[in-house]
Amino acid sequence: MEKVIIAQISVQESKIAEFLKLAKVMVAESNAEAGCLHYRLLNEVDKETEFLFHEKYINAEAIEIHNASEHFKKFVSDITPLLASAPVIEVF
Repeated sequence: MEKVIIAQISVQESKIAEFLKLAKVMVAESNAEAGCLHYRLLNEVDKETEFLFHEKYINAEAIEIHNASEHFKKFVSDITPLLASAPVIEVF
């Protein structure tokens, strides 16, 4: 059964460019995963510091594989100091 993740990310204003550089790599590497149907980064129209990852996977196992990947672990580690608040993550 397909699974969707929506992750709301709030980035410090002075760290947006650094975040986007890291996110560009993350999006490309995640979209290359066999179980990933799509992995997108969206930006709020009127809030340049607010981002949304919309992820779709073939099943829950594909999410586990994604979360265990080196690129995911590195991304989380690299962006944590750039965030303005804790991410809000929902799985459907």
